[in-house]
Amino acid sequence: MSATGTYPAIPSEVRSRDTEIAVAVFRTILVLIVLFSPEFMTARGTRGALLVAAVIAAAAYNLGLFLLHVRGVPVPRLLIVIGDVMLVSLWLYFCGSGGERFFVLYYPVVIVAALWFGVGGALLMATLASALYVFVLTVAPLSPGVAPASAESAGLQTAFLIVTAGVVSVVAEVRAREQHALLISQGVLQQHWQRIRNAQHVENMVRPPRLPRIPGLDVAFRFRPAATAESGDYYDLIPLGGRRWGACVADVRGKHSRGIVYLPTFKSALRFAARHQQSPAAVFQDVNSLVEAETAEKVDLEMFISLCYAVIDLDTASLTYANAGHEPPIIIPASGGDPIALRGTGMVLGVLPEATYGEEKLPLHTGDTIVLFTDGMTEAADRRSRMLGREGLIEQIKAHVGAPTADAMAGRIFENITEYGKGSLRRDDMTLLVVRVTATDLGRSRQGEDPRA
Repeated sequence: MSATGTYPAIPSEVRSRDTEIAVAVFRTILVLIVLFSPEFMTARGTRGALLVAAVIAAAAYNLGLFLLHVRGVPVPRLLIVIGDVMLVSLWLYFCGSGGERFFVLYYPVVIVAALWFGVGGALLMATLASALYVFVLTVAPLSPGVAPASAESAGLQTAFLIVTAGVVSVVAEVRAREQHALLISQGVLQQHWQRIRNAQHVENMVRPPRLPRIPGLDVAFRFRPAATAESGDYYDLIPLGGRRWGACVADVRGKHSRGIVYLPTFKSALRFAARHQQSPAAVFQDVNSLVEAETAEKVDLEMFISLCYAVIDLDTASLTYANAGHEPPIIIPASGGDPIALRGTGMVLGVLPEATYGEEKLPLHTGDTIVLFTDGMTEAADRRSRMLGREGLIEQIKAHVGAPTADAMAGRIFENITEYGKGSLRRDDMTLLVVRVTATDLGRSRQGEDPRA
């Protein structure tokens, strides 16, 4: 088995040699049937040494072909089928007028010719066999007490042989075309599986399989791609030093919806900018410049990114966020008030190099819950194609905000929305990120702590 998990292809010459060996074995069986037939026993008593010589020649011919096949020595297939036709005709001659029933031995030869050479070769062998059969009936000696074959019977046999050759060869060609189409389909399927494996590999590298455990924050996520394996949704929790964390959810859109191809570049750019820029707006400026430059260099890239990025600072008890054309996140206050929908602060990344972005800052309290998501959550549709919508998602968040943990809350929301969209095609990827503030010492800077820890 190869390193890629597929079995190596068998060389065509090996398959051809196996076919020729099978034909040689089958020829041996037919020779034995003829040798022990009553007609051949009768002919042996009347033709003596000549018949023995013919039998020895036939056995030597068959054994020689078999050894050549086993050793891999190429033998022209046309010579093989012509030799078999001559061999059958020789048997018919020695059996005399009583050997007409061995006419059926021509059929295996013609079928093999149809498999090897197609319609033309099969009809040529059938015609040759019919001509030799008629010749043998003309010159073969009459066996005592056996009536010669009639011209009508001989004509019917040869006609049926030619028809059989045509039918078998056509069936063989149809089968060959179907096998070719099957091989093409298997190749295409293999390519799709390879794309899926590549997408899964990229996903394992880009999207974190689990989020870090953060003192003072309870975080959880749920992610499910759409019908294809190529998803452009992205989520992350970026350590910024001290008790500052960057929470983000993004949707990378590329040509033909292949956003996953650009996720590694986007992830690197975002993490680099987030660790070198204190301000979310400045982070957006850096990422936008990089994405726009990539798009300008490759005119067929056609990529843009919607991104929501929020900096959670437990030492200052604040949330500073920027939103570039993404679904605005929702905050559920610990006090039990109405959900707070954060506003957008700029257009999507990667479209205009001179685009500017703003940011907003909000206070945080112990027990506040921040929910970030992609549009796949609000676009979930039921069997009647009715979308859940933003209001429907807010109702789900309000209904489950009292869950004991962020993971339980995310799981219940995701399960309900998945059930809502059951029976309909998922139009888009679904990503949900829940961040709950659990720190009781908000706003208190830890003296003596290394902010790079």
